[in-house]
Amino acid sequence: MSVDFRVRDFAYPVGILRLRRYFERSQWLPLDGLKSYQEERLGRVIDQAYNHVPFYRRLFDERHLKPHDIRKPEDLRKLPFLSRDNVRARYDQLRADNASRFRPAEALTTGTTGTPLRFLVDRPSNVLEFVYYWRHWGWGGFRLRDPFAELRWDYFNRRAEMVEELWHYQPAFRRLLLNSVRISRERIGVYAWALRKFRPKFIHGRPSNLYCLALFLRERGLDDIPFKAAFTGGEVVLPEHRVMIEKTFGCKVLDHYAHMERCMAVTQCPEGGYHINLEYGILQLTEEKEREDGVTIGRVVCTSLHKMAMPFLRYKIEDILELYPPEKRCPCGRTLPLVKAIHGRVRPIIMSLDGRPVTTLAAPIRGVKGVRAFQFTHEAPGQMIVRIVKGKEYTPGMEETLKLRLRAFIGEGMRIDLEYVSEQDLERDEWGNIQMVVSHVRPG
Repeated sequence: MSVDFRVRDFAYPVGILRLRRYFERSQWLPLDGLKSYQEERLGRVIDQAYNHVPFYRRLFDERHLKPHDIRKPEDLRKLPFLSRDNVRARYDQLRADNASRFRPAEALTTGTTGTPLRFLVDRPSNVLEFVYYWRHWGWGGFRLRDPFAELRWDYFNRRAEMVEELWHYQPAFRRLLLNSVRISRERIGVYAWALRKFRPKFIHGRPSNLYCLALFLRERGLDDIPFKAAFTGGEVVLPEHRVMIEKTFGCKVLDHYAHMERCMAVTQCPEGGYHINLEYGILQLTEEKEREDGVTIGRVVCTSLHKMAMPFLRYKIEDILELYPPEKRCPCGRTLPLVKAIHGRVRPIIMSLDGRPVTTLAAPIRGVKGVRAFQFTHEAPGQMIVRIVKGKEYTPGMEETLKLRLRAFIGEGMRIDLEYVSEQDLERDEWGNIQMVVSHVRPG
């Protein structure tokens, strides 16, 4: 997830300030108060789903359910899971017939499995997203108008004239954008110059990108660029990533775990606890198992509490979480429940032949119609195999387009071989989830 501050998406000051006031209080409330809020929001979403979303109206009628039958999180078990395949196949039926009143916009994600998915976000969920980041960053000391840096690739990639640029400054937001796909040992001096010139107080990015930035700076003796906090997301923070980032930048890493579908969120506080944001969405587990220590492990199922243009109920995600028992408390004093561990979302760093660490391999394929799923295998230095699961819209002419996109992203010298396989042929991790990137090469 990236913070994309487009004014038109977040120009709702009244809604933002109202939700902000609640978020500032709710993190300290007793759990009963938080659950009451969840139930109130869930009631609104259920009413919207039944009255305005054809997919859910038919589903409720088939099961002889009415909105009043689902008012608490535990009532959601009366509904089947909503899978990514459901969203792909029933996209039009999942769109509310009154979606326009919520100013919807289409979003796209590949998730953690390399399977593209499109869906709608809207005004209420944009307000939620702004407030969610505002609160989490505030835990690290951030205040609105504080200058910050962000490692991004998409901002530069969307603009042909900026693809080769290493940084871009947005004075209106006091944000320094750093091109994450151009970072290398040879160019690290330019990144250091930009950081020193604009002096951001905070930095945000994927942990693998921040790790490479910190490593290259440290190797060059440029480790005198401090931050008040480093905010990470999109991947699991490996211990070696956290150590390098904190040592180089002299600050704590505050991580978060969420999805672009905006159904659930977990944020790390300065005391190290990963807190479930009950006000954001409903997080449940399936296939759960409780261990002797009271920790429960299972696959994520979540329900949106703020999306109206395309609400997701019991949305099943393949990620695995370990949850502490409800009575577990964090030293920070917040009452938000705690996650012990997040599994999956670990992607190897691929080194291009021109010395760039590539951590967002999905970027060139995202949005290509006809690609149902994909997997990258880094077989040897200079050799990449891309396994493609073709969808109905795939045509032979797309192969060259894919190769051109990949070469532009990974580098001209990389040999790229495309293989067409079934989804069952893709390698999976220990939890049975498809691995987006498999590497047999140790990064150098």
